[in-house]
Amino acid sequence: MTFSATISGKSPLIPFLRCLLFVVLAAILTPIFLSHAQTVPEGKTLAALAGIRDSWVRDLHDKQLEPILKFYASDAAFLQPSGERITGATALRNLFQNIMAAFDSDLTLRSLKLETSGDLAYDSGEFVETLTNISTGAKISSKGSYIIIYKREAGGAWQIVQHVWTGTPPAGT
Repeated sequence: MTFSATISGKSPLIPFLRCLLFVVLAAILTPIFLSHAQTVPEGKTLAALAGIRDSWVRDLHDKQLEPILKFYASDAAFLQPSGERITGATALRNLFQNIMAAFDSDLTLRSLKLETSGDLAYDSGEFVETLTNISTGAKISSKGSYIIIYKREAGGAWQIVQHVWTGTPPAGT
């Protein structure tokens, strides 16, 4: 049996080798492109979440009820230091109306950890707050920890789905 040393026409091996080369290059380059592609949006996402946190504090201070409520999902839960769970848009509206009617807030949040994972994110840190009772002028100081859990909605906007405060509630609140 003899084999010809020359190949007439195209070898069926050439398309296979091209395909193999493509797969190998894709396997090598994909992680490089993905890591770069995820870094830029991650930074923008973290900045957007920090902006929501800062706006929330400003809106509470300025007693802007409607803007503060827009940060929350319709079924969001707010867990108070007392252990009380306040859930849903109507309950959150009542909570913030009562707080804004009774107190002026000077709140500072210091984020210690802000991370995202897919469509979920969290912001965890410490707070210091001085509430001034509007009717008496009495000042009430408190401090503790917080965690805010966000979820990215279908349109891309982030909303608070869980908001937790820990620490001892100040007397008179």
